Amino acid sequence: MPKTRQRWRVSLAFAVPLALLTGCAGGGGEAGLAEDGPEAGSLGSPEQEAAFEELYNEAIDNGEFQVTVYGPPPAQSVLDAFHARFGDIEVVYEQLQSQDRVTRLQAEAASGNRVGDVASDGRTPITSMALDDWCQPFEPIVDVPEDLIAVDGQTVTTFNTVFGILVNTDLIDPEEAPRTWDDLVDPKWKGQQVMVSPAAGGAGAFVNAMLLTPEENAETWGMDIVQGLKDNVAVVAKDAQTISSVVDGTYPIGVLAYYPYYFETLQSTPDAPVEFLLIDDGTPYSVGKQCVIADAPNPNAAQLWINWVMSEEGQTAFAASGAYPAMPGMPGPEGLPGTDEANLLLQLDDEEAITGYADYVQQIQALYGG
Repeated sequence: MPKTRQRWRVSLAFAVPLALLTGCAGGGGEAGLAEDGPEAGSLGSPEQEAAFEELYNEAIDNGEFQVTVYGPPPAQSVLDAFHARFGDIEVVYEQLQSQDRVTRLQAEAASGNRVGDVASDGRTPITSMALDDWCQPFEPIVDVPEDLIAVDGQTVTTFNTVFGILVNTDLIDPEEAPRTWDDLVDPKWKGQQVMVSPAAGGAGAFVNAMLLTPEENAETWGMDIVQGLKDNVAVVAKDAQTISSVVDGTYPIGVLAYYPYYFETLQSTPDAPVEFLLIDDGTPYSVGKQCVIADAPNPNAAQLWINWVMSEEGQTAFAASGAYPAMPGMPGPEGLPGTDEANLLLQLDDEEAITGYADYVQQIQALYGG
């Protein structure tokens, strides 16, 4: 099975996310796109705008006033931006993931009382759902690249979240900080870096496993980098502690720092002396995916939601909330390059990734005493 690489060029010109559109269109009256909030054209071409309005009206005509999404919710600002555009439809998230979500869907199917419309999660659980016939094909209005749609057109990559290097700028000049995998294993940084422990699995183990597969990654980095990281870093139990340990100056450098936690820190502590850096020769990331659930009770509204997520307006809303848009040509989260201007680490394809990382994750866990 061929591998895919999202190759983003590094640029010195950082993109600044557009301001989120807020406010809600009032309910009642004739259905249609809100005219006094979001600007025209941010959903796509005039033909695409018309297709959005047609789908919205079809949903309203069929009594589809709510989209129920099973999965971790995005920022409230994202939901507000959708509602500002499509005022008569509410998107409601219920945090059901993996097997809990499937168990709920099985119960709904058995009772005939369907509730869930969309599943949202990481790529392995959503891909598994599609392979097990829990999803239906996505019907794109916007021009979604083929490599973002998988499993016979059923799953859609909607955003990514990145892991990088966090630097305490009171202790280290970011210009002097490590920027590549080889830099991170340089002995001069020994004892100055902190990373979440991979012993229990989780993101630390998964990201290290990405250095061992696919084969191209193994040839470029492999166990030399994995062992070098272990020799160089102190470990903490949780991802959030990597961020806090750099913010409070316990360590000057955080390795595999999770951008959403950094973004959250800046919202509460905007003057924190920290800067987030991508890894120049391959930034690791996790993939967010969605699918319309098979036999969804609100299929038009569900298709509308995912299409909006993939529009310029939706992708910009996700970027402004700290996620990396999946669509090309979009701004990155605050302080980071846009989607065409960075370099993401090569990953296995969706279906292969379901089982393809497991042995490597166990190898990493064992290395760290797990």
